[in-house]
Amino acid sequence: MRILSILSLILSACATAAPPPGDAVLAIGDSVMAWNGDHGIPEAVESTLGRPVVDRSQSLARLTNASGLAGVLGFDITRQFRGGDWDWVILTGGGNDLRDTCLTPAEDDVLSGLIDAELTGDVPRLIGHIRTTGAKVAFVGYYDGVEGQPGAFAPCQGAFDTINARMTRLAAERPGVLFFDAGEVIDPRDAGLYDGDFVHPSPRGAALIGRELARRMLTFEEGGRSETSRPSASVARRGATG
Repeated sequence: MRILSILSLILSACATAAPPPGDAVLAIGDSVMAWNGDHGIPEAVESTLGRPVVDRSQSLARLTNASGLAGVLGFDITRQFRGGDWDWVILTGGGNDLRDTCLTPAEDDVLSGLIDAELTGDVPRLIGHIRTTGAKVAFVGYYDGVEGQPGAFAPCQGAFDTINARMTRLAAERPGVLFFDAGEVIDPRDAGLYDGDFVHPSPRGAALIGRELARRMLTFEEGGRSETSRPSASVARRGATG
């Protein structure tokens, strides 16, 4: 039965879907994007924009995964993007790449592999590849964990802050790239915005992220880049979560 299940996943991952309409949005990424099923971030973006959103995100996905089988099954965010005529690609990623190395000597190398101080690495490379297709890109940065309830990614908060800062710079420099820090709408003082693991967003938290992301995308389309990295006055920033 396990073999049949794996084969079913492979076949579904390899299936060729009908071409999306020209204004369609593709969602790729890790569990922050994938969480909450039909009440997740992609669904909130879809309902706010009034445009179709196709969700290929996968829990436990890494930005890059060396396993060929893992890539086929969706656990490699880079390979979740398979081209196509997308208006936008929205994505999260990097937390699972970093998780086992945070606050260890290996953290700096993994962080630099994702995006270094010169704004090169796997994240900028993926964004550049997506942009060659004409799609705009919105990268969603991680938010903080719940105050007083450190989650599994608490050791990575400093690294996530660094990613967010570098992505803010990247978005300012590259046409067609939007960065949205989800910490601007996820208040660490409100545990109701989090799932019970204190890592992932609750349906209410996902709705807040998705609606604000969609609003930023619309503003971006109208020519306004100033909101890409605007700090929130209402949410105290401490670090990030993933």
